[in-house]
Amino acid sequence: MSFAHPSYLWALLGLLVPIAIHLWSKKEAKTIKIGSVQLLSESKSKQSSSIQLNELWLLLLRMGIISLLVVLMAKPQWHSKISNSKVTYVVEPELAQNADFMSQFIEKGNDQEIRLLQKGLPLNEGEEQVTKLKAVQDYWALASEMEELPTDSIVVFTNGFASGLKGARPESKQNINWIVIDSALSKETPLLAYKRENELQLYTGWSGAGETKVNSRKITLGEDFTLSSGGDSLVISKHEPVKKVPVIVQNPIEIALFYTDSLQQDKRYIEASLKALSIYLNREINVTSKLDSEEISKNDADVVIWLSNKPQPEAAQKLLVLREDALAQSIIVTAEEDAIFYLTKRITSENAVLERVTEKLLDVLEVNSELQELLIQVDKRSVAASEIQTNYVAVKSKEKQLASFNVNPYLWVILLVLLLVERFVAHKRKQ
Repeated sequence: MSFAHPSYLWALLGLLVPIAIHLWSKKEAKTIKIGSVQLLSESKSKQSSSIQLNELWLLLLRMGIISLLVVLMAKPQWHSKISNSKVTYVVEPELAQNADFMSQFIEKGNDQEIRLLQKGLPLNEGEEQVTKLKAVQDYWALASEMEELPTDSIVVFTNGFASGLKGARPESKQNINWIVIDSALSKETPLLAYKRENELQLYTGWSGAGETKVNSRKITLGEDFTLSSGGDSLVISKHEPVKKVPVIVQNPIEIALFYTDSLQQDKRYIEASLKALSIYLNREINVTSKLDSEEISKNDADVVIWLSNKPQPEAAQKLLVLREDALAQSIIVTAEEDAIFYLTKRITSENAVLERVTEKLLDVLEVNSELQELLIQVDKRSVAASEIQTNYVAVKSKEKQLASFNVNPYLWVILLVLLLVERFVAHKRKQ
């Protein structure tokens, strides 16, 4: 047995309190002189011995109550040894739904311990328990959970999705063998539809072992494609099962460009880059150029570009400000404040190409952000087993696995019984 808060055991010194009270209350009787004691019996009184016995039990009960209260505060736990299994299999939920894959475990025997590669590492109890996860699990975070499994070795069967590797490669005291299974489930998945005026553009994501890409095509409403009653979803009837994706209205991107006369050349480069982006995105980008002396309206544009040496304005929109910085590693960097970007150097014909000004402006606009979020969910790129393998750190003496049992509920029951008995005895003895 161990205690979560052993420092509370010092409170056991409180046992001295009922002992002191008991000794203090046990005073010698007063002697009263009378004329004759001839008629009094000198036999030993059974009642007096009964009184002494009951007072002793009462003292023991009160000491037991104090002891139990102290132990409960220290939160005891009872430990028992666990026999480690030789091998534990951990299977990705998507693979656990494949009957052909799971049949190999049936052939090996029904006594194999099979867990699911998801948070908590639950035991696999059948197809009904396996649910399709929307996001790829963090493999290395789950490797940390495997540290607590009572087993000598672990074999993990996984799709090895690249999006499941997050952070630094961890070290593990468990012998974990990662096996990447090529599921060959690459398929095109509808993600969303953008609506521009009277035109619908359907975007689909395709992901395989080596790459993930996005395809788009114009669609017309009919038997295969219909809009929901509210017009905010596209129902794809030909998809098995029927698929419903969101419809997002794409309005033209409004850019307000403020400049000073000395920075007209930079202004022209940015306008050219935005025009190229409009063609690339197949989306209208309207640029309104103004002198830096004009006032900025809150509803002027989606993005404000400030090409001026004057102090940057306060704007509710995204803001790209010219702030030259010779130490900056990129021509456009993100500021500490939200939705603010800095143009760190003047734009020339050379750095416009070498430092990819057009591509950096695309990051500022953050177009199709909804599409990028949905694309992550269908990312099926995989990695080799060597890339997902955790670093095994051998230990000289492996700690024994122990199972902890919470004994507090039982102690509370005992404490309640002792309180009732103590009150009953104290009432009888009038203590």
